Amino acid sequence: MNQRRIESTGRQPHPARCLRPLLAACLIVALSGCGALNSVVAGTRSLIGLDPKPVEPDWKSVAIAAADDANANSAVAVDLVLIKDKAVLDSLVTMPAAKWFSSRNELQRTFPEAFTVYQYELVPTQAVQLDAKSYGKERAWAAFVFANYASPGEHRARLLLNNSGYSVRLNAQSFTINEFKTGPAQ
Repeated sequence: MNQRRIESTGRQPHPARCLRPLLAACLIVALSGCGALNSVVAGTRSLIGLDPKPVEPDWKSVAIAAADDANANSAVAVDLVLIKDKAVLDSLVTMPAAKWFSSRNELQRTFPEAFTVYQYELVPTQAVQLDAKSYGKERAWAAFVFANYASPGEHRARLLLNNSGYSVRLNAQSFTINEFKTGPAQ
């Protein structure tokens, strides 16, 4: 029969060594409830370069076209906005187009480096095509399209930066957005 021999060094672990893991676990539990842990983790990630960063849009083009009856047969202002500041992004996510257009100039004065705005005004049947040269090497957290319609509504849409492009169709009282699909035609 095999016998295992257990040797003892005769030393007992120091009480502080046993308490450290317990104290660390208690500290993590306590901090997670107050949000301080999230701040510590975010700060650490940023410090070592693991935080997400703004990116260049992957768009090959963005097409904006106004229908025959766009904006009840009136010109419609359209802004393509690239957001470069996360704090500004939080406020624009829910901002309706009417508020955007009424406060755009003030926002640009207050936060001159926070976003880039590409402004267009299209009359019914007019179209514009933006290619990658239009927005160049801009880096952004997000992008929005705002359309200044006479009719009530949000008239705001978010464009994902990792798509190949978009088609914006300005209709009578609102607009629609379609993503360009890559790959073989179907």
